Amino acid sequence: MENGKTTSISIAASIGNHLGIYLNQDQGVRLGESVVVSRKAHAKMPEMKIKGKIKILTNLDAGQHYLDYIDTDQIVHIDVYHRKGILNPATVAHYIYRSIIGRLLEEDPRLEYAEDELNRLANELARKVIIATARGKGVLIDLLIDKIEPLDNNEEGWDHVHILARFKREEYEYIFTIADCVETAVLDAGIPLALVKEISHGKQKEQKADFAHSLKLPWKTTGKTGLMTMPEKENVNQLVLALAEQFGGVKEIEDFMESYSSNILKRRGLEEQKKRWGDVEHFVEQMEELGLIKQGILGKSLTRPGAKLKEYMMEHELELETEIRRKIRKEPGGKTSFRKMEQAQSQSSLINFTNRNKTINDWQAHHSGNLAVPETVKQAKINGFRRGDERFHLRRQDLHYQDIRTYMPVDICLLMDASGSMAGEKRQAACYLSEHLLLSGKERIAVVTFQERESRVAVPFTRNEQVLRHGLASIQPQGLTPLATGIVTACDLVKHTQHVKNPLMVLITDGIPNVALWTMDAVNDALMAAKLIKENRMRFICIGVEANKSFLEKLCDAGNGGLYLVDDLNKNNLIRIVRAEKRAMNIESHP
Repeated sequence: MENGKTTSISIAASIGNHLGIYLNQDQGVRLGESVVVSRKAHAKMPEMKIKGKIKILTNLDAGQHYLDYIDTDQIVHIDVYHRKGILNPATVAHYIYRSIIGRLLEEDPRLEYAEDELNRLANELARKVIIATARGKGVLIDLLIDKIEPLDNNEEGWDHVHILARFKREEYEYIFTIADCVETAVLDAGIPLALVKEISHGKQKEQKADFAHSLKLPWKTTGKTGLMTMPEKENVNQLVLALAEQFGGVKEIEDFMESYSSNILKRRGLEEQKKRWGDVEHFVEQMEELGLIKQGILGKSLTRPGAKLKEYMMEHELELETEIRRKIRKEPGGKTSFRKMEQAQSQSSLINFTNRNKTINDWQAHHSGNLAVPETVKQAKINGFRRGDERFHLRRQDLHYQDIRTYMPVDICLLMDASGSMAGEKRQAACYLSEHLLLSGKERIAVVTFQERESRVAVPFTRNEQVLRHGLASIQPQGLTPLATGIVTACDLVKHTQHVKNPLMVLITDGIPNVALWTMDAVNDALMAAKLIKENRMRFICIGVEANKSFLEKLCDAGNGGLYLVDDLNKNNLIRIVRAEKRAMNIESHP
């Protein structure tokens, strides 16, 4: 209270506390008459049914549904509803940014004289907010410079301003500030606000890839019309590729199907399946629709066509693995969603090799490469004809040399957090990354895991795909996070493996250490272990989540490494980061 009046800061803080209570209970809240806030997806306003009623879809986490996150409860979803109209998202972004600046100054008036710090704080928040309207979408800080992306769904935004904010609990007080200024932006654009009369809560079946209705298999007829007629074998291969997207290679798919074997002793329960492969329920449903799995007295099991599919995969394993490898090898498209906080440092060595597909005829330059005899003789004859030589003469300007190319090999050691929180999709993402790196590069890959109170070499440095997959299959996340032990094991592996070239250690973790190695302090032990990386002059990067930024910055500082913060540890983010780091290493080696 100031002079007996309630300040906007205290109002926002009070509303932030109020929101925190309801959002933590998976409830949606209506702010004023036109704003709905939750951490879930919202149903569209049903104009033809109950006008002004919004449904909070309690089984669709906003981060997972809109941004493909793995972890839940990372995103606050704010919808400001209005009558039909087109609003520029860049305009909304400027309103929000100005309100953030005003709020920061109101909290700390001294920032008026510290412009750099004010902008830094405002930009930190601006990077956490995504805005979508009928005109387009984008991250707030990008929209300030008119970087507008097209909408994925043409209907999104025509009746509301759609906002996703990666806010921590203590930042919820900014929700009121954002909602208030967006309403002002809508009204200033001449668009009336829409009244939200009621909000309700319920579930909606998530729409995932419905491959069951797009494939015509040899053992299943369909009444669907208008489907493309394709060879039966190609349809079966497409089914296997759809399953490989979730499970990995053919062996992994076979292991999954073994969970529905007629032999009850070989079956894995649903929870055990989720720990290894993530959310498998959708794939089970799709296979039920295809007639490959059925419900019986003893639970779900493979049908005869399901057993036939398993036999088909075993018979055509090489062919199917070739298709899967081709898919894994591709670099993911789309926009990156990671931030690099620190620059990794290392000394790298280069390798020269002869490019026998290219020769150079530049007689004035100095060449140390091999002489290309056929091309040299051919050039001498052409030049001799031009010179009018009566006999064959070989002169300096006729010489062709094999091109010499330089590249920097990078052997990668993945240091993978295999604690309980990494089960499911995160495990699959890290495993997918290792396969992608092995299939898309020339160098060796190793995988070291740490969990419970120990660490182990799951995969030694190898170029053998079967060795890699066998090791990955043994990774079963559970228990605690002994990071110091993992770092020591990874350093020992690199030191005692012969001919390791420019080693790059990549730590993937979603937590902080909670098991000590030398002392009683797990965090301090991890920082001490990280110094071994620096002492052994290994290149080091850490891929972690925003919530653990403070510790990870100290870890990377101790290991002289680079820190990449991600919103989500999905496979696309992991692949883009490691490929970006490899490109950076090559740029540094070719200044």
